Amino acid sequence: MDKMLKDLKETMDNTVLKELDFTEINKSKVRKKISNANFAKAKNTRSLYPRILSLSFTCIFLIGLSYFMIHTLNQREEPISSHSDKNNVGKNNSIITPPHQDENYEDMKKEDILSKLLNTVDNFQTASGAYEMFDRYYDGSTSNNNVEYKFSLKEEIGGYEKIFNIPDEFITDDPITTNEIFFNDEAIWNIDNDRNTYSTSNYEVTPKRETVEPKDVFSIPINKLYDSEEKFREIPAIGDVSLFPYEMAAEYLRSSNVWEIERQNEELLGHNTIVLHGEINEANKNIMQPDKKSFRFWVDKDTGILVMYEFYDEEGQLISYLHPKELSVNVTIDAKEFIPKLENYNSMQHYSDIQYEDPKEKDISIVESADTNVEEVESVLVTLRSEVPFLYEFTSSDVKIFSASLERYKEFNQAYLTYSYKKVGNDLGSGSQVLYVRAYPEESVVSSLNDFNTEKGNKIDSFTLNEIKWEVYEIKDSKEAHFIGVSGDYEYEMITQDVSVADAKLLLKTFKKSAPNE
Repeated sequence: MDKMLKDLKETMDNTVLKELDFTEINKSKVRKKISNANFAKAKNTRSLYPRILSLSFTCIFLIGLSYFMIHTLNQREEPISSHSDKNNVGKNNSIITPPHQDENYEDMKKEDILSKLLNTVDNFQTASGAYEMFDRYYDGSTSNNNVEYKFSLKEEIGGYEKIFNIPDEFITDDPITTNEIFFNDEAIWNIDNDRNTYSTSNYEVTPKRETVEPKDVFSIPINKLYDSEEKFREIPAIGDVSLFPYEMAAEYLRSSNVWEIERQNEELLGHNTIVLHGEINEANKNIMQPDKKSFRFWVDKDTGILVMYEFYDEEGQLISYLHPKELSVNVTIDAKEFIPKLENYNSMQHYSDIQYEDPKEKDISIVESADTNVEEVESVLVTLRSEVPFLYEFTSSDVKIFSASLERYKEFNQAYLTYSYKKVGNDLGSGSQVLYVRAYPEESVVSSLNDFNTEKGNKIDSFTLNEIKWEVYEIKDSKEAHFIGVSGDYEYEMITQDVSVADAKLLLKTFKKSAPNE
């Protein structure tokens, strides 16, 4: 019996009496019960011991149970917020658990889906996923990346993107390279896994902007879309094209007559998408991918996320795509994942912290610049002719202007020009034969972070043409040449790319002072 009672006590101690505060007052009540006169007057005291002990533990059990029930009821009557706070004590506050995201199965109109695509930031809190992105260019070269990402847009703001660059199939011995970008509301880390290096810079969260209307976004010229970030909705430090497809929507869906809703509901990776199909008009022609003729977008109906896209040539062959491998929206995320582990990496200088050859270079600003688009380049040229009275330009029909830029150091203006030389009709971009030219006052400060910052070799020629005294230098470890000229208080430079010194010298005969704007 003693053993049984001992076991009973231990069992009760570990269950209903666990954590019970059995005070001296409680004990006194039990003793009072045990010393009841009915027990004291009993003649055969020894025979009552087991019954007394049994009764005592029964009393203890009843008193303890009553205390336990009262204590529990009091807890239930506490305010919910107080109860929640107690449960959260000591927990990991970096865990982000957004509300569940429901799929949308209602039919959508064009204006509905455009509004979703241009305001995705309002429609989800966290996202994680992976996809493959592929592009084939005009010259047959390819770009192929596998991307993994996680983002949190509220509470603990941050995310990461891991990019695995797959080598071009036609380039032998080209290794796979990896790059990772992490960020939170204070910093951005850019990690090069192949070199075991990283750079860090400060980050400030972009303030929330108002919902944008499609008509306002579509008013931005196509060639200015990627230079008009402030006119779109806010995005985090890493603007993933799938989660924040603002520019793509503005570029390919601005003309409602060139695209249509192909299917209202199509499941993709557990998400209900709306499928859009359209043609690419001449205004959207990409010089790097001129064969793009049509496209198909799969858009998540409840968030506007561009889950998948494909671009096709005239024969319907894929030449560009984003194919998703996984996509989860409003999933639980630990914000600690947004801080990289850098124990085995070496810190490298971030671009913003680069030490220029001359600290004054930080004061150089780009006033106006354009390339590729002929009309825009001509517009900058008009400005240059007005603001840079010492400007010289080529008049030879063998060279065509490709880019123009006006830069400024304090009150000194500088001109930067890029010319294509003997560019053939099917050669895209600037072509392979290029001349880089710049002009500036001798008192000005010019940038050391461009094509003109060369390590010069032997001087190979000197001459004077059109009032400019030229000296020609070899560029170390290169077949190209660096021309340096002086005329009065102004300096001129020219760098060749696949243009011989002899041909460049002949062209300088046509390098003449610009005529003023009419």
